[in-house]
Amino acid sequence: MLADPQSITVATVARSMPKISNSGMHSFYQSLDTLWSLDITHRVVTRDKKRRVVSLAVFTQKKVVPDPLTAVNDYETLSESLQIDRPEAGFTSTEVSDQWTGLSSWLSASSNAIVLKLYGRES
Repeated sequence: MLADPQSITVATVARSMPKISNSGMHSFYQSLDTLWSLDITHRVVTRDKKRRVVSLAVFTQKKVVPDPLTAVNDYETLSESLQIDRPEAGFTSTEVSDQWTGLSSWLSASSNAIVLKLYGRES
């Protein structure tokens, strides 16, 4: 079980998100101002007659932004996620962690250059 609350630091500010719901394989954490949330889900799916475990963490920011055409303010969201899709057996937690270390190092190298390239729709 994850700690309650969860905290993620964005631009040097820690965003504390207490758990507001829990239903076994799903937990939802949200900041008191409701502008930040963390959604954690786990599910077992069958794909090509094989059972797989899919774990998903989605971190979302909500903010008020002006519509460029009407100048009317409205809420918009930005979500970033991590999905682990694995067979029920065959990969150890160490292998999953090692692969994540490689991917996160690639994403964060050179001051997050890859993230900025993804934002710019490079492929």
